[in-house]
Amino acid sequence: MRSTADTPASLFIYFKLSASRAPQALQRLAVMQDGLRSRHPGLIARLLARSDGRDVAEPTWMEIYEHPQGLSEAFLADLEAAVRALPAGLISPRHTETFAEIPLPAGQWG
Repeated sequence: MRSTADTPASLFIYFKLSASRAPQALQRLAVMQDGLRSRHPGLIARLLARSDGRDVAEPTWMEIYEHPQGLSEAFLADLEAAVRALPAGLISPRHTETFAEIPLPAGQWG
């Protein structure tokens, strides 16, 4: 992952997991995100599940991370360490995407 501290950005990380492991994954990810929030004041961390009824046996989940000042190198390193600390095989390989808001010119649309 590269630094996004130069601009406020949102980090989207999605993965699949076995439905039977969902309760354990939920508990572990909640603890992980609570720890990240406490170590990085202002961090917004969310956990979502795909809701369109697909992937019942292997649901798709998504973590979202945002910070008003951007996501620092320190946060990214902390996130990677926190993920490495999760039990092996708990979740499938994670896919990461980073998005930044596009500022619209005032008065151009609407």
